[in-house]
Amino acid sequence: MITLLLSACGGTVSGTAVQETTPTVDPSALDPGSYPTTARPPLGQAGTDEVGRLVEGRRMAGFVVGPWQADPTLTRAGAAPAKVVENRNQFVGVVWPAMLARVPALPLIVGFVSERTAADPGDKTLLRNTVLQYPFPQTAATVAESFVDGALNIADMGSGPVLAEPVRAVPIPGHPEATGALMARHEGTAIVHELTVISARGPNVLIQVVQFATPERAAELAGRILDLQVPLIDRFVPTEPAPLATLPRDPSGLLARTVALKPGQGDSMSDADYDPAGAMQLEDNPIQAGRAMQDAGVDTVAASQTTVYQARDAEAAQRLAQALGDDIAVNQSAQPAAAVPSLPGSRCVRVEDAAGLIPQHWCIATRERFTFKAVARELTNAHQQIAAQYLMLGR
Repeated sequence: MITLLLSACGGTVSGTAVQETTPTVDPSALDPGSYPTTARPPLGQAGTDEVGRLVEGRRMAGFVVGPWQADPTLTRAGAAPAKVVENRNQFVGVVWPAMLARVPALPLIVGFVSERTAADPGDKTLLRNTVLQYPFPQTAATVAESFVDGALNIADMGSGPVLAEPVRAVPIPGHPEATGALMARHEGTAIVHELTVISARGPNVLIQVVQFATPERAAELAGRILDLQVPLIDRFVPTEPAPLATLPRDPSGLLARTVALKPGQGDSMSDADYDPAGAMQLEDNPIQAGRAMQDAGVDTVAASQTTVYQARDAEAAQRLAQALGDDIAVNQSAQPAAAVPSLPGSRCVRVEDAAGLIPQHWCIATRERFTFKAVARELTNAHQQIAAQYLMLGR
């Protein structure tokens, strides 16, 4: 059975009703270009600790609180709103390098970072939430103490923050176990306030970084995200002491049926499957997407060249496509784009960046219980990726 979203590209990007009849699709008329149309063989185990570390980090995604969960205004995604921390060298993406001089090189298993800024461009609030996993609670406690020491005694490395006043410790409401280091630093002619909060929880180090308008808001935000993060990370079951290399790359089997990235493309979050909680870390609008996935009964999301959502059934997949399509269509710069040739019901939108310089083409369609989307600079590439994904899901 084939079911698709009713096209919304005939001159408006406003919402459309879900189609009640099944459109006829001729697979031979679809143009997948050079993209593969058959599934990969089963992906098996990670094979190496390096790959296993990435798999473990992606497993953590659903157990790291997204900033929007602490404050629904914090939804704007930057260049890397979510990423896996694979080694100590990547701590510079968590805190200032000048804070790391006292952090020992103890063995890290993996970490995960989720970062968002305020949806309102006039609100400069930023919240970055990080969980670092270590082999033992004592190791995590030692590392957390070293992070605190480094945050309160920033080393002069020549390229660190230019402080407007000395860093000082501040309490975090409801969390006496956490230490907050409040910094005021120069950024051009402005002074930026930034709070770094550090604590240990079992084998994990928890770090929150808040850039904010007032100190009171920063401490309150950090406390609120810790209220959510502490019980959530307690539910995560680490793979260790089992070898990371034995972790399955594709436990659902859906990733093998998703159009793959070409070698060298992607980042630490790419070519993986997620549960709905983890998948929200990848969404431009995680609040809307989370509601839509819950309504559709999504149990697995595979993200590679395309993104595939496995919904409850065909009807739920149509509702999900409708909701995700409507959400991107309300973007201020959204314009209708031509639907995928020979794929009735597909929907495409052109969206420009804030400067209006780099357009992206976003397409979505469904087949049976699957909703799938593609995002590409060139509309032809997005069309071909959707066509390839449609064909792959039918084989």
